[in-house]
This record gives sequence, C-alpha cells and structure tokens, in this order.
Amino acid sequence: MQVDLNLLTALDALLEENSVQAAADRLHLTPPAMSRTLARIRATTGDDILVRTGRTMT
Repeated sequence: MQVDLNLLTALDALLEENSVQAAADRLHLTPPAMSRTLARIRATTGDDILVRTGRTMT
C-alpha cells in the first residue's frame, strides 16, 4: 500500500487549525478540496479523525 505523504501536511494543518476552512486557507485550497482530503485521511487510517463538535473539530 502506498501512502500519499501530502496527507501528512494536510493532517498537520487540520490538527493545528481545528477547522476545515482554516486549514484550507492555510494550504491555499478550497474548503471542498480540504474536505475531500480529510475524507482520504479517514479512509487511509480507517478512523473518524477530526469529527465536528459544534464549530470546531476534535
């Protein structure tokens, strides 16, 4: 299995920002693109990483 190492950069931004919108802004992506990246991270890890709780993600 080959892992896209760009997902690590996206995961770092998501963990730092706790927001898809803020992480997208930080990486100069659109929110839908960051949301798809988060879905790829979840599929790769097999875990619901960063679920929405109110206005932030945990």
